[in-house]
Amino acid sequence: MSCRINMRTAVGSHGTVHTPALLQKRHDARQTLPALFCDSPGCLAPACFIAEQAVAGTDRHGPVTVPAHIVLEQGAAHAPGCRYDPRGRLHGILAAVADPGFLQTLDDGRQELRLLGLQQALKRGNATSPLDDYLRTVGALAVLRALCADDTLLAAQLTLRLGKKKVAWDGFFYPQDRYDEACERVASMSSGFPLALAGTVRSHRSPQAGSGYGPTYLNCTAQYRHGDVANRHEYFEVSIGHDDAAWLQRFPVGSEIVMLGLWRLGSSQTATRPHPQDPRRMLSTVTHKLSLRPVSKAQLIAVD
Repeated sequence: MSCRINMRTAVGSHGTVHTPALLQKRHDARQTLPALFCDSPGCLAPACFIAEQAVAGTDRHGPVTVPAHIVLEQGAAHAPGCRYDPRGRLHGILAAVADPGFLQTLDDGRQELRLLGLQQALKRGNATSPLDDYLRTVGALAVLRALCADDTLLAAQLTLRLGKKKVAWDGFFYPQDRYDEACERVASMSSGFPLALAGTVRSHRSPQAGSGYGPTYLNCTAQYRHGDVANRHEYFEVSIGHDDAAWLQRFPVGSEIVMLGLWRLGSSQTATRPHPQDPRRMLSTVTHKLSLRPVSKAQLIAVD
């Protein structure tokens, strides 16, 4: 039931702040890496740097690059109240829930989060106090899940339920390397179900000048998947549209975010062109698009 949160920064022995990107450069240059410690106030737990690495893919998914990151050393522990302490962070999120109909304690001591109220409020489409309360709790849990390597801790402590059905954490939360599964999940649902997707901001696209009024789109880095058929590549794109362009711009390119809501699956688009290495072969690229139009700004959260 271990869970180590990926740390955004760490400090060295002399108080210098280090980021994964800077440490990766030192690693690539074969320079000595500094001793690292948690930089959350009052903590200073020993940490370690994990360099970027490629993980072998499957028949369905190509190789995955795991970005460089900083984590707690094995056997060490964060100080109570540290923002990188996953158990303490989870306890704080659940302790702040005041609605007993939203969060209930089960006979085995675990807790159950009931998502039906959130689903219904999102379907009504108007931002209300109960909706924002639901979103703050579920959004904070989704951010915690994004920070952890897997759902072991959350699944052990918290059950998700929608009406009469239990929902597995991997059926609710989708990182970038599972956007294809999120598309399949949305396509299979007859009724909208709230899903949380994690991603990295790739770009912002505003309406062209003179084109009239329209939403601005925040686009995330797409997932690439090897097609089941030779000479066929697939991309799974995720975007958020909103009329408040300034709000979306607060999430700059490269930032990590969690998006929560009722998603829509657009029509797939196919483009065909000669293969760049063999013009006699035709290469097909299929693009699948998932989009979200938030009714509350609490549906888009920075991961921190």
